[in-house]
Amino acid sequence: MSKTITLHCPSTNHTVPAFIITPFQSPDQIYQRIRLALGIPYAALYTVDAKPITKLDALQEDQRVLVAASEQEHMLPDSPVEFEYYDGQEAEDVDPDLGLQDWEDLNESEQCQHVQSLNETKPTSRNRLRFTRRWEVVGEEMAAITAGQVLLGTEIEGLIEQRWDLSLDQFLPKALKPLKLKPEKNNNEFWDPPVVAAIAVLASLTPGQSRLAAGFLEEAVQMRIGDGDDVSTVVQLGDAVNAVTIIYERAGVVKEKLTKAKSGKAREREKKKAVRERRKKGKGGVGGDE
Repeated sequence: MSKTITLHCPSTNHTVPAFIITPFQSPDQIYQRIRLALGIPYAALYTVDAKPITKLDALQEDQRVLVAASEQEHMLPDSPVEFEYYDGQEAEDVDPDLGLQDWEDLNESEQCQHVQSLNETKPTSRNRLRFTRRWEVVGEEMAAITAGQVLLGTEIEGLIEQRWDLSLDQFLPKALKPLKLKPEKNNNEFWDPPVVAAIAVLASLTPGQSRLAAGFLEEAVQMRIGDGDDVSTVVQLGDAVNAVTIIYERAGVVKEKLTKAKSGKAREREKKKAVRERRKKGKGGVGGDE
């Protein structure tokens, strides 16, 4: 009897929701299909509790199966994506040797260490995004940055490093980085300061969670590219703003707009509308017709 299972590869974050195993296939054939489905050179199967699966006939219908992509990969228990407003409610699970239990008394760097400790002591919660600031305040800050009403200084990159325990250079994937500009005198800014400021806000609500924050930033970039107006992979101010918005939408704090699924017809209508708008601008020239 055939079985349908879900494959999930944590190291690539790739999921195959309906993988069918038939009784007519040998284990070698099944493993080959798993590798092809996930696009990986190696596959070892585990339960959601990170226990090895050695007998394929023991798999159950609708079972979620974790897949290691290399022989060296250490499989951890499954960690579904979750969102919660965090203000220290898990303090008792923080490594007591750190002395960082009192959330309200912690500075930026200590909050980062606090959350990092939680992910180490509670590996099943490593994909739980603990956002630490209210939307009302964060939304106002993002609006001010977008409007150019925020004073920007070189110390902002230092704040990012305190909040994530890594530099902006280390945080951004290579594809998202702009080319560095030659510094002028004491100016070490290498890209648009408002973008750095917006990323600093993203860091302020995700202390110690740079990996999860990077995922939302990359999603925002891909969302913009998918719209077709700007296909540059270099992160922009709007991407950082949208990454923050996506977090609060997924958490159910604000109404879904960016993350709301659109039908194929709706997307096609939007594309046609965009094309018409570009044609109008082309005919009107600079400034258009009054």
